[in-house]
Amino acid sequence: MKTNSSIKISIFSIIGLACVLGIYYIFNHKGVDTRKAKTEISITTNELFKDFDEDKEASFNQYIEKAIEIKGILYQVTQKGDTYSLLLRGNNIDTLVLCEMQKDQASIVKTLTIGDAVKVKGILKGFLMDAILLNCIVLEEVNE
Repeated sequence: MKTNSSIKISIFSIIGLACVLGIYYIFNHKGVDTRKAKTEISITTNELFKDFDEDKEASFNQYIEKAIEIKGILYQVTQKGDTYSLLLRGNNIDTLVLCEMQKDQASIVKTLTIGDAVKVKGILKGFLMDAILLNCIVLEEVNE
């Protein structure tokens, strides 16, 4: 009987340890370093939404979870804690690209001006009313 109990205790200990390690990984995962991620496509905000309007499923599969470079007009900058987010727009004010920036981009974001043409790189996570990119970095600011 003792060996049966010790086997059960060992199994529960291993499962418990795996759960603790999994939870630790989830809460301490820093995300993708966008600088090292290979760019899958370079596109403008207008082209992204045109593709999405024409064929939602194909566009979703083509872009989702991939590193993309996107160029658009800076519409708004928001800050929550030490994380900045940029809203980029194209010709249509109703559709925006939300770019949540990497924390090390704060000094660059502070230099941007509303109305500037900006090119960012991030991981596309999905579309709601807007496109959502995470772990973004500013590639260039194009003052036209």
